[in-house]
Amino acid sequence: MKTVHLFCAGAALVLAAASCAKTETIHEDNRVEMSFKAVSSVSSAATKADPELTGVSLGTDNDYVIYAAASAAGSPKYFDPSATSYGGQLFAYFTDGAKWFPASGAPYTKQHIYWPFGGVKVDFLCYALTPDAKTALSPSFHDETHAREFKVTNWNTYANQYDVLYAVKNDCVPGVDGNVPLTFKHAQALITFTAKKSATTTVDLTINKITIKDLDYEGTLTVDNYRANLSASWTISAHGDKDLSAAEGISDFPYTLNSSATQITTNLLVPEQGAKKIVINYSMGGKTFDYDLNIPRTTWEMGKKYIFNLEFSAAEITLSPVVEDWTEVVDNEQIG
Repeated sequence: MKTVHLFCAGAALVLAAASCAKTETIHEDNRVEMSFKAVSSVSSAATKADPELTGVSLGTDNDYVIYAAASAAGSPKYFDPSATSYGGQLFAYFTDGAKWFPASGAPYTKQHIYWPFGGVKVDFLCYALTPDAKTALSPSFHDETHAREFKVTNWNTYANQYDVLYAVKNDCVPGVDGNVPLTFKHAQALITFTAKKSATTTVDLTINKITIKDLDYEGTLTVDNYRANLSASWTISAHGDKDLSAAEGISDFPYTLNSSATQITTNLLVPEQGAKKIVINYSMGGKTFDYDLNIPRTTWEMGKKYIFNLEFSAAEITLSPVVEDWTEVVDNEQIG
């Protein structure tokens, strides 16, 4: 079983202060330990198959990591990202208490981080992703106020198909066990295709490739916690025609259709961008054709999943759009 890890950006905490005027004594019983509870804002298992986030929780069977920045009054770098060799304080899931606690080593040993005294409020800004994605993308928190924003700079989403989630929880004070609920959102849109041929079609049909024309595929993701409302946005730096069937992790092309619908691609896309022209290149009866999908005029939105269910026959190709709740948007097209 895979384990979800929580990484927090550092943890050099000073819990007692002394001055020349007086000395304060901090009692063990007064300290409240920090821990996290992490969920994702999805209603079903509707994310990229590899890595896969199943259900609504960032649970113990998912290979995700989470980095959290924390800022408090008078301490904009409440977690110090230089505190450990991996640039942050490791949080791991421990079954006793069913929460994510500070940890070290592997296997993990529970450590301790405490809330500041005096009712000081703490802001948390977090991202969740896989260890491979962390290495490839190198997200960074704000240099001066860590919980203000984070960025993933010059991210080629076509070459690096990673599902990055983000969460924020501001003005926190220790509650029961200091447990902080974090609700994560997806930073991208998801597009997937299924394909089959009709039961009455006997001719051989093969999909060679699926191309999105003039796709925005590279840019900088900024998650901004500076203003009252958390916002995530993309600044685009590259666009062009992209063959989804050649993207990372796709190896089923050319794909020979049968009468059962089979998922043939799953691709994460930069939102928010207007839906682009999609071209299906397929072969039938020894000849090859390009077919332009007649998709609805819409915008691919962050956190939504767009499904194109294609059905081919000798007579037509169809697609009927249905909107569901990653949030899912389903399109069915009959082709022929």
